Amino acid sequence: MIPHRLTLRTPAPYTSIEMATWVGVGASRQPDSFRAGKEAANKALESLGQPRADLLLVFASIRFDQETLLRGITSVTPYTWMAGCSTAGEILGQGPSRRSVVVMAIRSNNLQVVTGLGVRLSENARQAGQEVAAQVTQAKLPNPHCFLMFPDGLTGNAADLIRGVQDVMGLSFPIAGGCAADDFSFRRTYQYFQGQAYSDAVAGVLLAGPIAVGIGARHGWRPLGKPRRVTRALANIVQELDGHSAVNLYETYFGRAAESLKAGALADMSIVYPLGLPIPGEEEYLLRNVLRVDPTGSLIYAGEIPEGSEVRLMMGSKEKALEAARRAAEQAVLSIAPRVATFALVFSSCSRARLFGHRAEEEIAAIREVLGKSVPIVGFYDYGEQAPLTAAGFRGLSYFHNETLVVCAVAAS
Repeated sequence: MIPHRLTLRTPAPYTSIEMATWVGVGASRQPDSFRAGKEAANKALESLGQPRADLLLVFASIRFDQETLLRGITSVTPYTWMAGCSTAGEILGQGPSRRSVVVMAIRSNNLQVVTGLGVRLSENARQAGQEVAAQVTQAKLPNPHCFLMFPDGLTGNAADLIRGVQDVMGLSFPIAGGCAADDFSFRRTYQYFQGQAYSDAVAGVLLAGPIAVGIGARHGWRPLGKPRRVTRALANIVQELDGHSAVNLYETYFGRAAESLKAGALADMSIVYPLGLPIPGEEEYLLRNVLRVDPTGSLIYAGEIPEGSEVRLMMGSKEKALEAARRAAEQAVLSIAPRVATFALVFSSCSRARLFGHRAEEEIAAIREVLGKSVPIVGFYDYGEQAPLTAAGFRGLSYFHNETLVVCAVAAS
């Protein structure tokens, strides 16, 4: 795969016009897929205030025909680099959106980007990560700052995918993004790359140049009860905790019979009570939420949990999750100070959308208040997040998360 590079002329020193970055956002809920894509792209270009964009970030519901939607977008912006994915809900600065398409258009003679694609995650996720990272690094952009990635949220090992990117870009290079979703149908997701829709793939964008990128990742859940040892596990399947059937953990705390949990109650329960993996020196745990219980009592999680690791049952609430959203935004803003954000991206777990329900707008409002009301924001609700944690000695080391909110603030002007 040949890397797709956006080459921008070098700005003259001390000339504010030369160092400018323009950002526009558009959205549409048109029932027709082509018209929705075209309308969202037109609105984004109109608010951009420039004749063309250099980069489009696109996040959309799977209610649209994906190829037709992207044709509508490219009918307006035929020669613009593009990346994005399908979602479990879209995010704008005004708040959450559903069954829509959102487009962020960026033009800059300061920010530089290169896009890439990795394929066949289900066969070898680590190799797919190496592939997409190799593509973007071949461009040799000066001053690379952050790799945005949008992988399939239903195929492959997302932690292995991150390891593949790190194999090429280095352990400390910041990675941020969200896993593509499909409006909670859990059948097939789509990744957008250069006007085409893929599945079982990862689309990525490398941000580079004389810019600053700040990333904040928080969830707000706290440990409940004593630590447990994972005594039998394979990848994301936990068979035993402390020598007992894994489902016994929830039976012990909540007194529900195994059959009731197997019927689906556990998946909903784990939104508030996921499993947490402590990271040395970190304030927050890595969260893993249950997808289902198998007939043997094993728990199938949304991310890998290594055998031998120590885990805790976690407890969350809307209030703590809202506080975490503010802290994630503050962390991102502080990381780029004294510069201010030109635009921001938000990747929030679909579990958080379910937790907040009709109050989901409050999470976005908290972020907007910290970033500033004039900062353009787009993002989406996902099936897993990628972001660094911040302990001393691990700054920039990125992980796969569940039930977490990620804020990526970019100062590019």
